[in-house]
Amino acid sequence: MTTSNKPGFPVWVQAARPWTLGVAISPVLMGTVIAHTEGGIQWLAAIAALLGGIFIQIGTNLANDYFDFKKGADNESRVGPQRVTQSGLIAPESVRNGFIACFGLSFILGIYLVYLGGWPIVVIGLLSLLLGVIYTGGPFPLAYFGLAELPAFLFFGPIACATTTFVQIGTWSTAALIAGISAGFFSVALLSINNLRDYQEDRKVGKQTLIARFGRRFGVIEYGFSVLSATLVPLLFIYFAPTHSMIGITAISSLMALHALRITINYSESSELYAVLKMTSKLQVIFTVIFIITWVI
Repeated sequence: MTTSNKPGFPVWVQAARPWTLGVAISPVLMGTVIAHTEGGIQWLAAIAALLGGIFIQIGTNLANDYFDFKKGADNESRVGPQRVTQSGLIAPESVRNGFIACFGLSFILGIYLVYLGGWPIVVIGLLSLLLGVIYTGGPFPLAYFGLAELPAFLFFGPIACATTTFVQIGTWSTAALIAGISAGFFSVALLSINNLRDYQEDRKVGKQTLIARFGRRFGVIEYGFSVLSATLVPLLFIYFAPTHSMIGITAISSLMALHALRITINYSESSELYAVLKMTSKLQVIFTVIFIITWVI
């Protein structure tokens, strides 16, 4: 393993895993468009929430890269996107410093959001940072004990979306909570397809994700339930927010979800699931764009 002392910008972009950033961006954009119709967008708050979420996601990715390497979960037999620490592209100490810097930037942005939203934002912000570290780090890493799905669902879903709306309009929005459920399910879908791809290697190194514990069939079911739920949740708005009934059009994205699910059901090599990962990320982008357009119609 050869470690680069001065990794270039493209290597850091690879380390940030840009295809995962939709889980941080989507709930903020949906929360902001809901704020637009429920009181008005506060642009500084929206930008701070967006950048804060992105830095938390990048920090979590870097921490995952660093701690999985330290625990031996990343090795030469790993399938999937190249990890910069294990492959020697970036020194472990640099990756560690990178996630600390990202969490620090998110903390600084959070100070402004605390000014707007008060103590609830303090609690949510500190928990977000803590979960970013203990996802794979610390004495009780969530991912190693099959406990990652719920915090991923909540903090990249209803909490992120509703908090974004709250810091802009000053009240908690039911619509933002419901929209956030979709974002949360997308987060779990991406997590599950990653864990399904890696579950055999995870078993060997003692990383007991839910899919490592319960196997391939469970992983396919978890992914299918999550990605289909993500695309169908907007149908609830037909009942809860009839003035935004056009939002039901968003459910058309379930057709793309079914295509991704079909590949997942029939895969023969774990490497095939990398395409599903990218497909699911693109699906979340498409879903979010349709949501924004139909919400304001």
